Amino acid sequence: MRLLLVLPAYMPFVGGAQTFGRAISRRLTADGHRVTILTTAAQQADDFWQPPPAGRTALPQREEMEGAQVIRLPLVYPWPAPYRFGLARRLTHLFARLPLPALWQRYLLRHFTRSMPPLLGLQSELPPLIAAADLVLVVDASWDGLFVGAAQAALAQTKPLVVVPLIHTGSPAITARFRMAHQVAVYRQADAVIALSPSEQELLAGWGVEQARLHCLPLGVEAVDVAAAQKQSEDVRRRYRLPECFVLFLGATTYDKGAFTLAQMVAELFLQGQEMHVVYAGPSQHQLVMFRDIFPPRVRAILQERLHLLGVVNERTKQALLAGCAVLALPSRVDSFGIVLLEAWQHSKPVVAAAIGGPASIIADEETGLLVPFDAPAALAAALQRILNQPGLAARLGAAGRQVVTNQYTGDKCYDDLYQIFNHIRSVADAEDAKSNRMGRRDERL
Repeated sequence: MRLLLVLPAYMPFVGGAQTFGRAISRRLTADGHRVTILTTAAQQADDFWQPPPAGRTALPQREEMEGAQVIRLPLVYPWPAPYRFGLARRLTHLFARLPLPALWQRYLLRHFTRSMPPLLGLQSELPPLIAAADLVLVVDASWDGLFVGAAQAALAQTKPLVVVPLIHTGSPAITARFRMAHQVAVYRQADAVIALSPSEQELLAGWGVEQARLHCLPLGVEAVDVAAAQKQSEDVRRRYRLPECFVLFLGATTYDKGAFTLAQMVAELFLQGQEMHVVYAGPSQHQLVMFRDIFPPRVRAILQERLHLLGVVNERTKQALLAGCAVLALPSRVDSFGIVLLEAWQHSKPVVAAAIGGPASIIADEETGLLVPFDAPAALAAALQRILNQPGLAARLGAAGRQVVTNQYTGDKCYDDLYQIFNHIRSVADAEDAKSNRMGRRDERL
């Protein structure tokens, strides 16, 4: 099989879509399939709306990575960057709510969002790549210009199309960014739509996606060497001068991810005479620094001491942090699934997450983790303190989580389920092609 995978960013960019895309690509290439990845040159989120800093090494536009051919399209920055991007994004969401006929709205939205993200060479690269593919997989509808453009190009060439929207279900305002008319049209026309959680599946069904083409496919994780990570955890703790007991946060350190709530929690605990340390590993840490610097000088000094900002770390360091932490916190409202929860469970670590979106669908409250409201520092502090102060509870939750991963969320299971979907779609497409050929030959005889 020749697969074309389209997604807005790829390694070394850090994110859930990239983890999913890389896992599928590696599995397919290991099984002898040909994978081409069409993506952008973005290395971090800011690259989508403003030029990267001077001196940063640019990524190759074409290279082979882990057996797959990666093609990165250059990003462009029309005047007045970076403000044009944010303005266009907001106007698009506003425009999507106007009471226009669906056909007009889809056309205008498609035209208006071609620069989401603004790319150079998309129209020339797409057609031959799709023509050479047996199946097209498009991931992440939040970048609707690339998502819809690639999907429509695949549909125009009648190629089997699978889409993974990665809809954030934790906030109606954010969910609205995934249900614009041109996006919904793609969901309804695709041969298969992959939801990562029951809540996402329910939304897609409500937007008119046929049940026969709608699949709920939870992600899985590859096996890790837990013992090796445990041995390395002490070295990592010394390298970064971390305390022996810390809460770990993995992901982009933004408000919607809950990173600000954790910082607010630490500040409130300090004012109550209590101490807690949080280690952040992931991109966009400048946003958290700006939030931290809003606090009064005395509190800011404490936050500088108790919030440990490591930036993006490599896989080995991440696993060591998971092995060494007391608990993983993911108080986010923008996780379609929450694969970091599975990674923590692999190390038998307890987890605390917001009771919305993907994490709420995989955590059984009080059984495999604790769920709290989004943006509720006091509730988050209470949940984390329960785990830190009750070793028995922490051990029970961590062990139960590890059992869940072992039984339900392995990389093998995720890949096998997805591959079955691919095979089914291709067999249906082949049958339709054969039927069309037979009809054509009959018409010629007549």
